[in-house]
Amino acid sequence: MRFIKKNKEKETQASDINAKEYIKLTKNIRIFFYIVGAILLIISAVFLFIKARPHMQTKDEIINSYNISTDASYKVHLLENSVFEGEFLEEGRLYSSAITDFIRVDFKSELTLTDALNISGNYYINAVLQGYQSSNTDEKIVIYEKTYPIKEGAIDNSFINYATIAESLDIDRSTYRDYAKDIEAVLGGETEKDFYILFNGKYDVGGEEKEFSYKIDIPVSKDKFYEINKDSIVVDSGDFTEQTTIKVQPKFGSYVVFIALLLVSAGFIAFVRFFTVNMEGKELALKKLSQMMRKYGSRMICIKGIPDLSEKPVINIKSMTEMVELSDEIREAIFYVESENELPKDGKAYILSKDFVYIYDSGIQNEM
Repeated sequence: MRFIKKNKEKETQASDINAKEYIKLTKNIRIFFYIVGAILLIISAVFLFIKARPHMQTKDEIINSYNISTDASYKVHLLENSVFEGEFLEEGRLYSSAITDFIRVDFKSELTLTDALNISGNYYINAVLQGYQSSNTDEKIVIYEKTYPIKEGAIDNSFINYATIAESLDIDRSTYRDYAKDIEAVLGGETEKDFYILFNGKYDVGGEEKEFSYKIDIPVSKDKFYEINKDSIVVDSGDFTEQTTIKVQPKFGSYVVFIALLLVSAGFIAFVRFFTVNMEGKELALKKLSQMMRKYGSRMICIKGIPDLSEKPVINIKSMTEMVELSDEIREAIFYVESENELPKDGKAYILSKDFVYIYDSGIQNEM
């Protein structure tokens, strides 16, 4: 019997120790924690479901690529002279008008594809003569512009991945200088002049049009020496795409935060469930009394003892809020007697007016 009694005492002690390990909270706080944990759990679960599940995505997929390069070269054919031995002068030099015969221009445009498609197209080579005057701000004010077709051509429709246009032509500067003279004779005055050869056109690539253009400037003025300017190589490249719908598996990193939040929420709920208990009995009562003091303590005066109240009528007040309102209305202080735990003794507060004693009794016994 003694052995059984000792075991029971040990079990009781162990039970008391375990009970002390729980965190004691008020019922309302525990309910609040449950609600917060449940909300976080639901939110994380919903977002995890949305983010982690595979979804269909529309994307532009490259099915072919193209590259168009357009360029030109030129050289100046010379009249027979005693200065230069060669028949032509290469590009990039300063040329003499007196010994210039004609200018040979070679245009070239190339289209390349990664995969074969139906290709067709057309192109034009025009000479453009423009007369203008410069304003006070050096802005060109165009007076006339004439276009002289030189050549045109076409690319036959073919299923290929490469197409090229190559044309060579000789430009006689004097011919276009004469055109300008005729125009100016009609206009009754001489103008400044621009003259250029324009090579432009378009490729039809699988039903899509891709344009190109290139220009060479050739002076036709009476200057004794002149320069020829041409564009840098013109390159146009890009891709042909089509929209495809694919199934995408989200990356782990895109939803790992919601997994973490789900685990934290579940752990928080488990913690509240298994490691906290409702505060009951005297502890709960003292907790409520402490809350009352935190809220109204600044309005209350601590005294050593309450005087004899038998000579005055006693009026019981329903709530501490009404007690504070009454104190403001009659301009009387609220008193309480402090117990050992620094809380109101017997959970009571008093207003001692001239004619009445007002008492608020919280119903919490807090004896010294």
